[in-house]
Amino acid sequence: MEIRLAVPDDLREIDKFDVFAGDRMNEIKRNEIWVSVQDGTVSGYITFNHSFYLKPFIQFLNVRKEFRRKGIADRLINYIENNCTGKKIFISTETDNLAMIRLLEKRKYRIAGIIEELQEQGEIVFCKDLTD
Repeated sequence: MEIRLAVPDDLREIDKFDVFAGDRMNEIKRNEIWVSVQDGTVSGYITFNHSFYLKPFIQFLNVRKEFRRKGIADRLINYIENNCTGKKIFISTETDNLAMIRLLEKRKYRIAGIIEELQEQGEIVFCKDLTD
């Protein structure tokens, strides 16, 4: 598996499995999105920026359905953590996304807070100290 910065040609593949609102092309143009590629297929992506109170923030993480439960999300997060220059990194997920919550707990993220009323489910904000 290769992890690399996304290019405009990746958008067609990303759109096949993207579940989030918004336009990934804008993130590609801003160099904020990395893709995992296996055998020439985009198997997942991660969007990283400083949009959360100007802090390092993993905004989106999505793995193509047929590639889930193979460690891709873990490797994408690891890649961003290893290339992040901040002391802390933030990520969030819905309160009912148990697979993501377990993954973040395994990676030593701690709950920083819960935001209610953003959407149907509450949003749990996690933080990890990268200096540990």
